[in-house]
Amino acid sequence: MTERSGNERRVRHASYGEGSVTAVERGGMSLRVRFDRFPGLEVSLPTRLLRLVDEAALPVKKPARGSRKKKQATAAAAWTSDFAERRQVLEAVRLGVVPLRGLLAYTVGRDEEVESARRMLAERSDDRCRAVLGDYGSGKTHLLELIQHLALAEGWVVGRAWLDPQEAPPSKPRRVYAALARSFVYPDKHEAGELGLWPLLERAAGDADLVAGFSAGEHRHAFLAPAIRYARGIVEAAGDGSLKATELQLLLSAWIEGRATGVSQDLQRLLHAHIDVRDRVLALSDFGTLPRIYGYMLSGIGELARRCGYRGVLLLLDETELFSNLDVEARARAIDVFRVLMGAALPQSAMDLSEVRKGGRGVIRELPPRFGTESHLALALAATPGSASEDFLRHSLGTERVLELRRFGEAQFHEMADRILDLYLEAYPAVHRRVLAALETKTRQWIATGVASSPREFGRRTLDFLDAARHVGG
Repeated sequence: MTERSGNERRVRHASYGEGSVTAVERGGMSLRVRFDRFPGLEVSLPTRLLRLVDEAALPVKKPARGSRKKKQATAAAAWTSDFAERRQVLEAVRLGVVPLRGLLAYTVGRDEEVESARRMLAERSDDRCRAVLGDYGSGKTHLLELIQHLALAEGWVVGRAWLDPQEAPPSKPRRVYAALARSFVYPDKHEAGELGLWPLLERAAGDADLVAGFSAGEHRHAFLAPAIRYARGIVEAAGDGSLKATELQLLLSAWIEGRATGVSQDLQRLLHAHIDVRDRVLALSDFGTLPRIYGYMLSGIGELARRCGYRGVLLLLDETELFSNLDVEARARAIDVFRVLMGAALPQSAMDLSEVRKGGRGVIRELPPRFGTESHLALALAATPGSASEDFLRHSLGTERVLELRRFGEAQFHEMADRILDLYLEAYPAVHRRVLAALETKTRQWIATGVASSPREFGRRTLDFLDAARHVGG
């Protein structure tokens, strides 16, 4: 069933960019979007892959210095910002997508899970891995997004990937790594969206001690050391006005993020031709027998983030239940991928990685599954109950690291209705409070008939009801 969208709502996709929602489909499970890059073409995509684009707050004219209206204008700016944020949250609930801000405003019934996530992200925690289990519609995506918000607020860099059978199958470690690396979001650049690894390389390139630290002797990182040194050369070339610097930056980023394979020698020749740095560029291969390399890569990136002033790197992997659909050989490789990622996030004594197969040749084959002894990596994996990945996650992590999302009961639905109503009344002050009694009646009716069994569907129905009440009242 398709509902045509009454007004233009803007969303963002990691690969396709920004576009306008033209229809809500499958009860809010997917949205039909017309992307700016492809005019005339509408694409239907799961809502979990889309983010609502922030609308600019209403402009407030800045008064002259010393004006007696300065305090009034400051208050007005704060009010319009809050006003816009509340409408943004409501619009996200209406579409079934996750807002960039204000997520805690309508999060209910997840206090234990939120507290567990906070412990995982705490400064001195050595327990930095969680599994999130929940049926479709139970709020897994919402909780992962909430963990991301908490992490960004605490100074973590965040990477997130959906284990897609084509783009990032769990048995292909390079593709999982590439999906994570290119999705990096930074706490001090949150509004810019996904920026990949270049901000880390650029920051490290400006610190001579950090460049030396990643390149020195036994502490040298086989991939990040040359990447940082070449980034330093590119930054210097850009300062000289070199037109080649941007192209080199893009090529270097594509290599270190695992998006380009088999180009190491060509890239090295091109770099040597244009900047005065000499180092070795190793290939990041796509073989399923190389999970140790990508544990080494991601733990090294966590260490780099820490040295650049961030808390570390949080990795979020969604839909790990895809693991259940793999054949025996691919599943064994996927297990190695998951174990290496867990081993890179947990203390060394928590996960025995000696049985993870070595792949590659020469230097590649001898790389350890993690870089350094102290981890600055955190990991959360989401799956649906009843899948083979659930058994693996429970067995590997233990019950204390598994967050099981239970279905909402009557109390949680009523609380969610109250939260949404409060937001709605703040966003639309003209709505009369008498709508409260009518909403309570509707909530009891929806719960009794089971028509709103998931938080997503309940939120949409609540907003549809409030919109109707507002227009009738108007």
